[in-house]
Amino acid sequence: MLVCLLFAEEGINHECKLCNQMFDSPAKLLCHLIEHSFEGMGGTFKCPVCFTVFVQANKLQQHIFAVHGQEDKIYDCSQCPQKFFFQTELQVGSVIMSSLSACR
Repeated sequence: MLVCLLFAEEGINHECKLCNQMFDSPAKLLCHLIEHSFEGMGGTFKCPVCFTVFVQANKLQQHIFAVHGQEDKIYDCSQCPQKFFFQTELQVGSVIMSSLSACR
């Protein structure tokens, strides 16, 4: 799966396709995408699965990885079998998939 491979590579720059900010790991990019998901929501981050509220995006990210599994992902990609916890992840995945399709 191309999207999975793009998010899983360590040691390369990972660009946010929503704002073009660069990150040195996929985990930092994911935390940033969580922040995009909650822009304008008063600085709190709510788990999309169990609705637990956090004051830091990285704490929500840690919670999701520790408590929730693949089956809890709620956003389905229409172009591949990939699923996501956050709509911003889906948007970035869609941008990557459409740019890959345009290159063919």
